Amino acid sequence: MAESAINVWLGSEVGLVTKTVTVTSESATPVTINGRSIIKSGSLINDSVLGYGLLVNDADVTDGARVGALMIRGNYVNAKLPTELTGEQVTALAAQGLYNITYDAD
Repeated sequence: MAESAINVWLGSEVGLVTKTVTVTSESATPVTINGRSIIKSGSLINDSVLGYGLLVNDADVTDGARVGALMIRGNYVNAKLPTELTGEQVTALAAQGLYNITYDAD
């Protein structure tokens, strides 16, 4: 990866809060890249144990669970996530302090 995928969708580091989680193939829908199962950075995690937020970095779950960071507060750019969130998901994230921001160039 030429640049960190988080640079693409992270709206701002101001107010950024993350927590450490164990990511599994059930945490979000993985994609196959070079034969590996990868949960992409920016994927929505909605899990009763892990919580609700956006995965900070790619997680390779091909060989099992991986430790990762879940962004639970801060700013993101919905249009640049691997899968754009629905209005309902954007509202739920905003309720906990995760805000979709846009720029004039978007």
